[in-house]
Amino acid sequence: MTIEVITTAEGLLHLEDDWNRLTEASAFANVFMTFDWFRVWNQRFALEARGGRRHVNVLVLKRDGIITGISPLICRTASRYGLAIRKVEFVEGEAAYHDVVWGNDPALQTARVVDFLAQTEDQWDLVDLRPMRETGNVVSSIKDVLARTRLSYRVLPEQPCPYFAVDAPLPVMLSRLSPHARHSVRNQLNRLRRMNGEGLRLRIIENPQEEPGLLEKLIALENRKRVAGKLVAPFLARYREVFQSLFSHLGPHGWVNVALMELGSLPIAWALIFRCGKKLWGYHRAFNAAFSRLSPGTMLDTALIDYCFSHGYEEYDFLYGKEPYKMRWNTGCHERFRLVIWSQRWASQAKTFIYLDLRKAASWLR
Repeated sequence: MTIEVITTAEGLLHLEDDWNRLTEASAFANVFMTFDWFRVWNQRFALEARGGRRHVNVLVLKRDGIITGISPLICRTASRYGLAIRKVEFVEGEAAYHDVVWGNDPALQTARVVDFLAQTEDQWDLVDLRPMRETGNVVSSIKDVLARTRLSYRVLPEQPCPYFAVDAPLPVMLSRLSPHARHSVRNQLNRLRRMNGEGLRLRIIENPQEEPGLLEKLIALENRKRVAGKLVAPFLARYREVFQSLFSHLGPHGWVNVALMELGSLPIAWALIFRCGKKLWGYHRAFNAAFSRLSPGTMLDTALIDYCFSHGYEEYDFLYGKEPYKMRWNTGCHERFRLVIWSQRWASQAKTFIYLDLRKAASWLR
């Protein structure tokens, strides 16, 4: 097995067909590991990079000349306390899960990637991979591989992702809630039914790229989003071109859904959903606080549960965060972790200490 390193945007484009082939064959679907996710976020942050302080560093694994795995990394020079630190990491962007390598033999290919990092340790100061998902024995496998090298490492816990298994229709799922939660949700559902004649509707848009002006509607509503009474900085508007591209490229391949609650033509709540194999991932949501009496978040959840069961999805993943509306439904949590690797070189050890520990030590001394 050989590794080729891609360091340019032009080289990245030549990987599209093979990357998509590996995506379709993956046993653990992950929208955050697709070619288009990497491409659009890389383009976005490459525009902000200055002085050659950032470039793609995609590792392409080949066997007999055929691409069998891809490790989608970047190299970026960060600054901490005036010191330049050369980092290897995943592409910037709001991703909930990453995998070390995208391929048909992740255990063997992960070992090969770690070996490659050990062989090229003079080219980086710190490898910082976050957030990574645990799909079985990922952590133990990585530890075993690293133990055979001269590299040092830490495995740090990240905020877990609550989820609930969808194995029954909505009425049965409701019956499993606490009496108080069950009563509250049923009251809201009855109110929703009574308002159907007033133009209130809730729909799941499976091809958002085909609905003109949809992204603008989502952005306009998000600009009114409040948490604890305070306006929240809009996320979609900040990365408008990213999400427009994701709709255009991932939408036709069935990765993206939008749950939309409307009163007539007025959007009052939405949830951006990713479809990953037999799972739905709740990525982002917003609602108009003026309609909070309708509990739009709860109504979105019930519509998505109904959609999950009727379309054969086995799980709804809320992704990271433990907001009360998530904990009402959750039946478990998916673990995530951060992997930090450094070498025995004094510069690598010193910069890792500065990057990871110095700020924490300073906060303790204050």
